[in-house]
Amino acid sequence: MSIADQTRDVLGDATVKLIPQLLEKTDGEIKADASKIGFVFPNYFGGMPNAVQRFVRRLNVGDVHYIFSFVPAGGGQGYSLKFLQRELRQKGKMLNYGRYVKGISNYRIAGYYMGMAMEKQENILRLLRDKIRLYTEEIKENRIFVERSSPAIFIVNRLLSSVSSRDVIKDTSCGDRKYSVGDKCTGCGICQKVCQANNIVMIGDAPSFLHQCYRCMACIQYCPQNAVLFNGKEMNKPQYTHPDFPAEKMIRRIRESFDDPLSAGGTVGSIESD
Repeated sequence: MSIADQTRDVLGDATVKLIPQLLEKTDGEIKADASKIGFVFPNYFGGMPNAVQRFVRRLNVGDVHYIFSFVPAGGGQGYSLKFLQRELRQKGKMLNYGRYVKGISNYRIAGYYMGMAMEKQENILRLLRDKIRLYTEEIKENRIFVERSSPAIFIVNRLLSSVSSRDVIKDTSCGDRKYSVGDKCTGCGICQKVCQANNIVMIGDAPSFLHQCYRCMACIQYCPQNAVLFNGKEMNKPQYTHPDFPAEKMIRRIRESFDDPLSAGGTVGSIESD
């Protein structure tokens, strides 16, 4: 959300909409009434999240004249922009501007973990903010540029991914089958409130997963008790949440997005998924 918010602020005349809510609140076609729209979504094992793909396929971009995208990635850049270009070509449109930007992966808590000092994290985020400011100024000028995707990095990413990870790329909805709740759970409900996919319900004092997951890892990262388990194991690694989005702010933004009335013809200015 931080990248989309910063992009909106630099553009000056844009709105941020959350893709999970747009998919849930509308049936059929979603109309993009803005002439300039953007997609901000994370790199998923070198590819584009299937929720973003489904959203693009439902999006009517007939009146759109300029499309941009930022893809934050904790590691390799992958092939996400190339996939987005393919989807847009099916609609007779082109991606006018696209950049991969280095951020901090929040998925590493469930995979191979390498420690990172706070100073290094702050430096990465500072450089990221500077780049987004610079790139968004270029978008304001309607620059044409799409960063080259690397097929080699994409192939390596997929080869190094586990079979279960590749299944998640195809369909994240049942990705929560690896989630469970440990004895530390206090029933605070924060995991439910930070879930953009509306995938968690509280049954008594225990969260239950509905198998419409986007694997954003928010339930794991924001749990104050570190009580959400992955593969039946507690995550004995440092949790990571973006410093601009503590739990209270994340919960407020998601609640506002759910409460925001939106018809199929709602205006979409700047769009993000994570």
